[in-house]
Amino acid sequence: MKPSFLPPARVALCAMAGALVGTAACTPNQSVKPGAPELIEYIIGTPSPVGFPGPPVQATTVRPDTPDCVADIAPGLVCYAGGQKADTADGGTQATDTPPDGLCRDSGRMNWCTCIGDATPNVAGAWSCDQFSNVFAVIAVFDRLLDTSPFDAVEAGPIMDSIVKASATGSLPMVPLQTNYSATGSPTGLVFNLFGPFFGNLRADGPSLLSAPQPEFPSGATVTVNLDANQVHAKDGTTPFTGQGLLSNGTLVFTMAPFTATMSPPDPMRYGADPNAAVVTFTNFVDTADAPSHITATVDGTAAPINAASGDGGANFLVTPVAGAGVWPTGATVVISVDATVKNLLDQPIGAVAPFTFTAP
Repeated sequence: MKPSFLPPARVALCAMAGALVGTAACTPNQSVKPGAPELIEYIIGTPSPVGFPGPPVQATTVRPDTPDCVADIAPGLVCYAGGQKADTADGGTQATDTPPDGLCRDSGRMNWCTCIGDATPNVAGAWSCDQFSNVFAVIAVFDRLLDTSPFDAVEAGPIMDSIVKASATGSLPMVPLQTNYSATGSPTGLVFNLFGPFFGNLRADGPSLLSAPQPEFPSGATVTVNLDANQVHAKDGTTPFTGQGLLSNGTLVFTMAPFTATMSPPDPMRYGADPNAAVVTFTNFVDTADAPSHITATVDGTAAPINAASGDGGANFLVTPVAGAGVWPTGATVVISVDATVKNLLDQPIGAVAPFTFTAP
């Protein structure tokens, strides 16, 4: 199948997205079983925050039994990622264990909420219902092998946009999806498992379709992804895929955040990143060659030359001074700004971004 035309950094992110498939609770079966392939997961892949002490991508994994959110769930409210253990020996009133809070569907907002916090029982976290930023791939995972002849039939086209399709709300621009099928985790086609020697090829557990937008999903849109049952079917060439619960019709819906940017100061404890770098994070990918010209800095009120570099295809930029061997002057007041003319890869203009001020350590 055809290679992606993504920038190398985003190909690397897709490689890690493929690797994350193997961490699923439902283990796909490699045997060619008769009957319909079952869609057992949808995975939404996004880059990890700068300094995250783990893989460079994160996965939001929707399964057939992912529940709907209860009515009183809202961003910031208390949740328990590790659940709550019964404790009545000391006079407590909790008589039974409460299972961990996990992902749930927020149908009112057309999005997903998850509990962010320590997985230790009885340790409180907080619900997050943030809209998605920088989604570079959506992965459909099945319980058995698929028939590859429909994939080969569209090989002549430059973009494979018929196996998995996407649409967006309103008049917002929509982009085609380029899809890669992997039965065994082979490091070929759309995704090269660049991190295989370090992280292991975790995609090897089962069949999956990884679909990457060309070039990105539109900001501020509710995105609907659909599998084509006429082309995604069993090895017999005729039986269409099936699913249960939330995955019964092969549809995934999520909402992209409006296009804007946030900034954070240098952090000497930031894992794996220059401790002198301020970080500019966009909510959708930007041109890595153009965006640095829209990022400026002043030091004690005077314009300062900077370097702004992205290692993840245009989601995050590390901003360091050119002078002083890349170190901000100690105690200086530094202001980082993003101007209003920067656009994402779909030519959507950015919203107003307030300058960010910090005192150099």
